[in-house]
Amino acid sequence: MSPKISVIVPTLNEEKSIRSLLDSLEKQSQRDCEIIVVDGGSTDRTASIAWNYHSRVAIAEGTAEFPSRNIGAKMAEGEILIFTCADVVFPRELLAKIDRSFADQELLALTGPDVPVDSVLAQIEYGIYNLMRFVFSSFPKPNKRFSTSTNFLAVRRTAFEKTGGFVSDINGDGMLGKQLSELGKVKFSNTAMVVISPRRFFKMGFFRFNLHYLYVLENFFPFLSKTSFLRNLKTKSGSVHRHMRMEK
Repeated sequence: MSPKISVIVPTLNEEKSIRSLLDSLEKQSQRDCEIIVVDGGSTDRTASIAWNYHSRVAIAEGTAEFPSRNIGAKMAEGEILIFTCADVVFPRELLAKIDRSFADQELLALTGPDVPVDSVLAQIEYGIYNLMRFVFSSFPKPNKRFSTSTNFLAVRRTAFEKTGGFVSDINGDGMLGKQLSELGKVKFSNTAMVVISPRRFFKMGFFRFNLHYLYVLENFFPFLSKTSFLRNLKTKSGSVHRHMRMEK
């Protein structure tokens, strides 16, 4: 039988982080899932660690993050696709909560809070961001906003295929969230949280981190997408993101 859930993880030189993610998936109370790792050509032990955890591993050397997620989606056999990152940890009951949520056949996609560890400042920062995501997701249409995250997005396979997948944009996850919201029922659930690493917060510092991710404002205020300021910001942030990914 095919697994009900497919967890898709793009990687590049993530041997220091991926074991914690795979451990957390192995310890889930809901075990009906497959793990797909799409590796962009790691020079460390990322792929071998994933194989040791019985993950399905595809090597796509030189492939960027969002195209890697699309490759994983095409490989997946599950009805529900979960997109995450190598430095995320899943609480033990998360897959079970996702399974119960998608018993609602009208639900197309689900996301929840990103909760960082080891930094009070990062926790405050993300707390404000998660509150915005929840509040804007509660608005009635056409003002409803579904701000997704690369750290955690669960989506029904049929809905994902209708969108055409992630676009190659620094805010590809946010743009996918907008498409899913237009297709039908989506939900931000405060009980469906994931634990994330604040490594970029530490590495970039408070001000650079906020400037880098300022482009997420278009998830809440779509008119900003048409401004030259945001277009230029996304170009710069995309370049920084690629550099950070390569130097891990």
